[in-house]
Amino acid sequence: MIVCLRTVAVPPEWRERYLAWIADGRVIRQQHGILAELVCEPAQPGGDTVVVTVWPSHEVFDAWIATPYRDALTASEVHQAVSYRPITRYEVTGGYLNLPGLTACDPSPPQPDTQEPS
Repeated sequence: MIVCLRTVAVPPEWRERYLAWIADGRVIRQQHGILAELVCEPAQPGGDTVVVTVWPSHEVFDAWIATPYRDALTASEVHQAVSYRPITRYEVTGGYLNLPGLTACDPSPPQPDTQEPS
């Protein structure tokens, strides 16, 4: 499993649209293997946003990067309004997830049933 981190500068006037863009891309990203995506904003105003994604392997992530589906998402007006720094990949070598604890609070907006992958 790998974790990718990317710092992004989201103009304040684009924040809500950016978060919606992330949520709207969930289904297609999950169909291409993403395990998790978290958008982390600084506790104090003025810093950059950090986007954390989790993938099963480098191969799955590389396959996603090469798809035309990703190209369609990055061609959007919202994606173009945000400044992106390079992606840093990390190997997961230890740690744990408290899955029941994670399900207690889902920060993403609910998805309509029609958008869930089958």
